[in-house]
This record gives sequence, C-alpha cells and structure tokens, in this order.
Amino acid sequence: MNIFLIPYNWLRHLSMALWCASLGVLAWWVVLAIFVKLSPSWHPALDGSILISTMAGTITFASLVGENLLRRRSVLQAIWRILLGVGVSLGLAMAGYWLWNSGFNLVFFPDELTQDAKDFSLVSLRYRIGGFALAGLACGVGPLVVRKGEGWFNHLVGGLVSGLAAAAAWHIFNSLEKGSDLFYAGAAMGATWGFVYGLLVWAIPDELYAGWLRVLSHSRFGLRIPVDSLEGQAKERFVGHFPRGLDLFLPVEDQVMELHVSVAVNDKHQYRARGLSLQRTRVLRLLERIELSYDSKRPAPLETRLSSGDRIRLGEDGDGAELEFIMLPREER
Repeated sequence: MNIFLIPYNWLRHLSMALWCASLGVLAWWVVLAIFVKLSPSWHPALDGSILISTMAGTITFASLVGENLLRRRSVLQAIWRILLGVGVSLGLAMAGYWLWNSGFNLVFFPDELTQDAKDFSLVSLRYRIGGFALAGLACGVGPLVVRKGEGWFNHLVGGLVSGLAAAAAWHIFNSLEKGSDLFYAGAAMGATWGFVYGLLVWAIPDELYAGWLRVLSHSRFGLRIPVDSLEGQAKERFVGHFPRGLDLFLPVEDQVMELHVSVAVNDKHQYRARGLSLQRTRVLRLLERIELSYDSKRPAPLETRLSSGDRIRLGEDGDGAELEFIMLPREER
C-alpha cells in the first residue's frame, strides 16, 4: 500500500479491496493450520467463534494498516490505532457470535430444531448467518471508532454486507453438488469478506492526491505546476503570457493571451477550469468538447469541472498551446 504506486484511475478503488482480500485469505490459512497441525485443546464449540472473530480482527487490521501506510503515519500513531480498532472488532465479533448461537438461535427456531441449532459441528448457514452478519458489523465498528465516526454509513452498512457476502460465499462453495469442499469454502469466505469490505467501507480518498497542470505543446513541453497549495486550502492558478505574476507562463506565439485560463481547487478538492480570454479556449475529454471562451455578455467567466486526464487547448488547433490536468500523489513536489 504505497500511494506512489497507485495511479489515480478507476483501479485505485480496487486496491484496498485486494489488500483486505489477501489478508483475509491469509487469516483463514493461519487458523486452519492451527486447527490441523497444532490440534488445540479448546472445546470444539469454540472453533466457529475463533474463526469468525479472527477474520473480523484481521480484516480490521488490514484496513487500518493500509490507511496508515497510505497516510505515512508514524509508528506510534499507527500502533494505537491498530490496537484500538482490532480490539473493538475482536471483542464485538466474539460477543456477537456467542449471543447469536446461545440466544437468538434458541428464540427463532422451534423446539424440534433447538438441538440442531446447539450443534456447533453442524455446517449450515441457517444457524450461522447471524454470526456472520454480527461479525461483519463488528468489523466495521472497530475502524469507525478509530476514525471518530467519519463515514459511519459506509462502515456499518459495508461491514454488515461484507459479513453476509462471506456467509454466502462459504455456503455456495459448501453446497455444490459436485466439488463441495469446506477447504475451498473457507478460502472463498476469507477472500470475499476482505474484498467486499475493502470495496465498500474505506477506499483510497481523493485528498491523498493533488491536481497538476502539465504543458503538452512544444513550447515548454513537460513543464508542470501544482494546483493545490501546500496547506491544502482553496487555490487558483493562472495561465497566460503576461511576463510577471502568473503561475504558468506560455509564449504569445502559441496564441496564449496575457490572462488566458485559470484552474481553481476548493476546500472539497474539486477542480474547475475558467476561461478568462476572448481567445478560443476548450476543455477536451472523452466524447466532450467544452467551450470556455470568455463571453462579455455574461456576468462571470464560463467554467467546468476537471477530471484527471482532461486537456485544455488554448487557441486554434495546430498552432495553440495545450495543457493536461493530471492527479498525482500529494506528497510529490
């Protein structure tokens, strides 16, 4: 989880999901190795509780470690966050599993099914789905406490959905008419739980990236300037050929006016391009051509939202200058 290795495109939304899925499979493998190789002496009734709580704690650990690595937090800051989040998730997952199997199962099912519900060796989603759901919810509550309630809906709903998705994967691989195998069912459970959790609960935020303007035309090719300020506050960068006071100077031979275009960012990390000249100014993106040339009949300049990869063309085709708006890791300067 290195922010410099994760480009700003749609694939970044899968980075945390794949990270949590890999650690989810690793957690399942470790628990399985302990069960098979070490032959622990605890009561078999604890097997399900240990597996579910370990999965919840590990996926919580994966989410918090991934965030700490992306934000470059110090070791001390990372340790207390991880201990607090994992501790809360582990405790709630174990309590939820016990509460479901020792309480709700006995209430929801009639007397003739009570003995089946009490049988911890019975592999049936009918009696275990509540344990998965509560463990998934616990998996979302732990990081939510560490993040001080930020994104509470994603954490609670995403955690619950990830637990249910893990239960569904476990049940499907265990219910196949051909090839039914608890080994693959456990692996699918861990991978699905981690992937859905990483996809829904906490993805890489846009605030870790900053916008840049890069020159694509032959004059000053490759020159780039950051749009964001060092303090992360609202900022506006101006482009033109006026010799002093501009953020990006381009020569007049490229049909660039004294004050031609600006790119602004607000405190919500939203970027906009504004046309400040009568000279032709366009923003080019897939299936879109947006004219931003200044209209004197309007009370304010025309503007449009910018996304990474958009190009800003100044002047006529072939003879004008061209800029590209790109998003790069904020730490890159």
